This record gives sequence, structure tokens and C-alpha cells, in this order.
Amino acid sequence: PRVRGFDRPLSANQLWSWVGNAAATAAFYAITAWLLIEDRPRCSEATLAYLVAPHVVCVAVGLACWLFLETHAPTEPSCFAKMLPETPRWTKTRYCREHKAVIAGLDHFCTWLNVAIGRQNYPPFFTLAAAGCAQYALHVAATGFVLVACREALPTWVLVVDAVVLIAGLAILVAYAALFGFHAYLAVLGIGTYDWILDQRADPAPARTEMAPRGATNGARVANGNGHATDIVPAP
Repeated sequence: PRVRGFDRPLSANQLWSWVGNAAATAAFYAITAWLLIEDRPRCSEATLAYLVAPHVVCVAVGLACWLFLETHAPTEPSCFAKMLPETPRWTKTRYCREHKAVIAGLDHFCTWLNVAIGRQNYPPFFTLAAAGCAQYALHVAATGFVLVACREALPTWVLVVDAVVLIAGLAILVAYAALFGFHAYLAVLGIGTYDWILDQRADPAPARTEMAPRGATNGARVANGNGHATDIVPAP
């Protein structure tokens, strides 16, 4: 059975995550370092430095969280569990098929990390999502600044490379923003991912319809809870 995220076999999503994040981050630092080394007219290195500095912090925080998530077994106790309240969401145990173990506060199995996310590792998971959002927002801001403010001071090939790095960062930002936004939404609801999925299956959004008068022929007929057909027409 799987114990940690680094255990074999690695998932395709996990490998794509490693390659994508590493390539985008390396390209970002390569182009910004090249620009910061030499002063160029009409290109504010100070502004670029202000964007790069917090980016470094976000990368460090995200890297630390990622390493913990990949190396710590979700079935083993951690200090992060103490950050979560003693509510059913975090104390209820569920069986995880991938780990073949019962995990407290099991939220979901993340294919991008190839490990289950539960009570013992949810705080670093949420922090990783937040740090990723901040990192790639700064990534997009810095490369966008270079493309707009430094276009007259740089050769065309550099601008093309910068644009590619910008687009890559934007794509990853959208993914992190969706992840962080979804889990922030779940935090507001006070439920986990599995509970949310079960709620969606058990209580689908009802269609906006109303009962039609007896004898109406312009509506559809559906079976009600008692097995009888009921005429419905779209609500005005």
C-alpha cells in the first residue's frame, strides 16, 4: 500500500506537477535575474526587484509545504493536526483505498501529490495552495511588467521568451486559484471535499419548474416520488 507521496509508482499528474512548476519557476528566475544584473534605460529594475523578493518567499514556503506533504504519511500524527478544531469534519475517519488505511479527517486523495489529504496534513496543503496563488500572481505581474515597461529596452527574442513564461505562469495561476478558491469555499461551508461531492450527488440543483393545470398539453411529463406522472411547465 502507498504510505507517502514519494512512494512508487508516481502518478502522471504528480510528474507533470513537478516538471511544470520547476520549469516555470526556473524560467522566471532566469529571465528576471538576467534583467536585474544590468541597468537598462526605461526599465525599472527596482520595481522588478520588489516583485521578485516576495516571490522568493512564496517559493520557499511552498517548497517546504510540498516536501512535508510528499514525505509525511497522512496516517502518522503531526503538529499540524493541533491547528484544526475537534469537529466531525476533522475527527471522522474514512478508509482510503490508495493507502489501504483509515485516515482521520480524510478530505480527498490528491493525484497531483499522490497522497491522501487529511487532518495530519491539511494545513500545509492549504498553505501550499495559498502560496502557489501568491507565487504565480507575482510571476504574472513581474513578467507582464517586463513585457510592457521594458519592451523598448529589450531585443525581440527576449520579449518573446518573456511572453511564453508569462503565459505558462498564467495557466498555473488559474489552476492554483481554482484549488485555493474551492478549499476556501469548503472552509466557509465547514465541510470537506468528500462531503461536498456526496452532497452534490444526493441533492442536485432542482430545475425551476411549476405544476401545470390538469389537462395542460404544453408541458413535459415526469414521474413524481410516488411513481405517478406529473405535468410540469417552465416557470415564467
